[in-house]
Amino acid sequence: MQPRLSLLILLISTLLVPLAGSLHAQKDPVDVRNVKFNKNAGNWKDTLIEVELVANGNPNPDAPNPKYVDNIGVTLTIGYAHPNKDGEFIFHSSSVVITTLEVAKSRKIGFWLPYDIVERDNVAKEPKFWYVDVEIDGSPIAPTGANIRARASSDLQNPTALNSFQNKASDATEGVLLPGYLSGNGYIERGKDRPAFIRKEEN
Repeated sequence: MQPRLSLLILLISTLLVPLAGSLHAQKDPVDVRNVKFNKNAGNWKDTLIEVELVANGNPNPDAPNPKYVDNIGVTLTIGYAHPNKDGEFIFHSSSVVITTLEVAKSRKIGFWLPYDIVERDNVAKEPKFWYVDVEIDGSPIAPTGANIRARASSDLQNPTALNSFQNKASDATEGVLLPGYLSGNGYIERGKDRPAFIRKEEN
């Protein structure tokens, strides 16, 4: 190999390695860190679902403070097996908008499935299917191999299965699964690990 060609290949490799590293290290503005299901929680034995989030960086160059990520939409959709129809599922969905998250500090938000629904549908602790959709300023954070593990149940870890779930859950009930701040059943959305919300309605 000619010396000049060898030198050119070495130079290109030197330039590309840091670029590849930076692309690999690039993170979503907000990650779902954990989803926890807790049946018979609270004063009225409802089912509580807690979603833990962490902000990594603000993608908006005009943000008032780059150390905070603003206007984060979170939608939880769950699917429980129908109690009387084999192979069919009952889907519920609920959304919140978080005002802001400080970078590198995790926050938890709660969703409630009321006790009467839990009893009516013979709901297990964890639904068969669940998925957390996240968006910033109305723009979705796409589900990828890097983030899907924490955002979806084990059966929805590939794009085909997730797309099928989203189609089937497109008519999910709204207003049954409740944001924690609307539950009225003893769940307190306050404290250092709870974010501020843009509240669409109050009790």
